[in-house]
Amino acid sequence: MPNIEGVLLTPKKIVGDERGKVMQVLRADEPCFLKFGEAYISAIFPNVVKGWKLHTLSTSNMVVPVGEVQFLMHDTREGSVTKGKYENVTIGESNYQLLTIPPGVVYAWRNTQEQTAFVLNCATELWSPNESSNLSLDTYPCEW
Repeated sequence: MPNIEGVLLTPKKIVGDERGKVMQVLRADEPCFLKFGEAYISAIFPNVVKGWKLHTLSTSNMVVPVGEVQFLMHDTREGSVTKGKYENVTIGESNYQLLTIPPGVVYAWRNTQEQTAFVLNCATELWSPNESSNLSLDTYPCEW
């Protein structure tokens, strides 16, 4: 389990046969489900790093159904018992899990494969430029 307060990893099921597969994402009866704001897919090209991303209100619930993505998280929340801690998690097709990141925990992510990776985020809030910030990778140390 992650060592940043509020960050969760929830194993997800993949059910498949010779015709294809179904990949579970998020259920309303799971402890990580708070509410639904919007869902979107982000494509990450091979060996590319995105980040830092900061949400002030929205909780991110992300799966990687195609490829493999490494997430580096940093707790910037005042009053958090894990303020200042870093966490590194890799999820994808071979380690299929739902990563839940609460607001105030910044994250950077990188595609570790030679193919485009896709991240599906089921966010608790609608995207807004007042709620979401993209920060330079130089803002916090990035140690992959």
